Amino acid sequence: MIQATEAIKLILGTGEPLVGRLLHYDALKMKFREFNLKRDPECPVCGENPTITSPIDYEQFCGMNAGVETPLSGAATAIPTISVSDLKHKIDQRNPMVILDVREKFEYDIARIEGSQLIPFDELPDRISELDRNAEIIAFCHTGMRSARAVQFLQDHGYKRSFNLAGGIDAWAHEIDPTMQKY
Repeated sequence: MIQATEAIKLILGTGEPLVGRLLHYDALKMKFREFNLKRDPECPVCGENPTITSPIDYEQFCGMNAGVETPLSGAATAIPTISVSDLKHKIDQRNPMVILDVREKFEYDIARIEGSQLIPFDELPDRISELDRNAEIIAFCHTGMRSARAVQFLQDHGYKRSFNLAGGIDAWAHEIDPTMQKY
């Protein structure tokens, strides 16, 4: 109800909206508190130099159309996968491979698999030459959807030893490194 009222005030340009303030409601004590907030000049949305200027396409970002043919995915086919426990074993055995992180930089900054190489999914077509065509490549993202599309793209371009990490870094954090920050 409060959010709807705030939206109406903003649309109509009337009243005193909660811009720059936070309203906290404690249901157990039936109390409201108001906090004044300062704008963060480094904020990627509202700061001095915003880098996020519009909502993301969440279906594309999360790879919800992974089975659909797209310019990066080619025809939908079975994607070779590897489990997080198998990857951990390969790392422990020091097997030569490329661990390819296809998430965005801000995700990489939150959590990463040691020794991984960051090439965000959308940059892969322009940066594919950075990868050795003969190397074993294990691609991962947050849950495995974008990296499945990346592996399909790699396979279509002759990188036949490329695999998707099943469950992505989320599975890695749950099964291999529970101390890793989750998002």
